[in-house]
Amino acid sequence: MKLWLLVVSMQMCDPYEHTYDDEMDAHTSDDEMDAHTSNDETDGEMLVALYAVDIWGRHFSRAPRRTLVESGIQWVQRTLEISNDCFDMFRMRRTVFRRLHDTVQNYGLLPSRGVSTMEALGIFLWACGGPQSFRQIRNKFGHSLETISRKYSDVLNALYKMSSDTIKPKDPHFVEIHHRLREARFWPHFKDCIGAIDGSHFPAAVPASEQAKYIGRHGYTSQNVMAVCDFDMRFTFVVTGWPGSVHDTRVLQDTLITYADRFPHPPEGI
Repeated sequence: MKLWLLVVSMQMCDPYEHTYDDEMDAHTSDDEMDAHTSNDETDGEMLVALYAVDIWGRHFSRAPRRTLVESGIQWVQRTLEISNDCFDMFRMRRTVFRRLHDTVQNYGLLPSRGVSTMEALGIFLWACGGPQSFRQIRNKFGHSLETISRKYSDVLNALYKMSSDTIKPKDPHFVEIHHRLREARFWPHFKDCIGAIDGSHFPAAVPASEQAKYIGRHGYTSQNVMAVCDFDMRFTFVVTGWPGSVHDTRVLQDTLITYADRFPHPPEGI
């Protein structure tokens, strides 16, 4: 910094770089010349000083931090107090939110400085329910984009771990026949069934270069998600990520090969 200022000051204070008025006499005395030179040097030093102060001020003058009317955790807590608001913002009832909050903590979701686990879950659910962009979340919760991205990933990782213990058959060997299958309208037509399977299209935000393969018969970009559920309406298997243009049959055929060890199967001999 000092060397840079020195170079600038030398360039600005060089008396040979100045052009003097035509009215100056060519026979100006040495004393008058010294006076002019002194004034030029003083002016140059003043300009350098002002420039340095300006640069210094720009470096240390930052925009004031925005003060929120209420913090992110305060907004989450206030939303949880009203049932309809909770469902509208987080897409679930208050009891489900609290149960999910307690559960994800058991799968590694930890608080950090300035962000509690409840606020982190609120950020994740509000982002997914909208959907909301990270910049909208920053405006709502008052955290940096880096913090929001990190907490979103933390909740997502916890849910991913939870899914392996949740999305699976209650009885992996299907020893007992579900009582609903014994009803007259189902028995004996569905006596060997272990669940229902279907594909569903979920809207997806896709880069322009890949949109073509994600546009299915519905006319919008989507993912074709295949899901299996039992007769208690619990999901037992889910496959995501397939482009919307892919047919359900292809998804099923690939699943039977790729996830052969995890895909629910009836007991042998049936």
